[in-house]
Amino acid sequence: MDPEFTKILIRVTIVGGSMMLIGGTALYFALRAYRKGEFTATVILAAVIAFVLACCVALLLLSFPR
Repeated sequence: MDPEFTKILIRVTIVGGSMMLIGGTALYFALRAYRKGEFTATVILAAVIAFVLACCVALLLLSFPR
């Protein structure tokens, strides 16, 4: 494997993982404050985490060296 690709992959993984952890934690506490319904809050939280994961995949695809 190309050393440049490995370096880019590690950076993307670190940034994406951090973004998921921080965003998920922040949304957990924000949605916990509203408490309209447990199922609704869980669905919204899952949708936002899925969106962040999709952004990480897009970042990975865009980070390939040309």
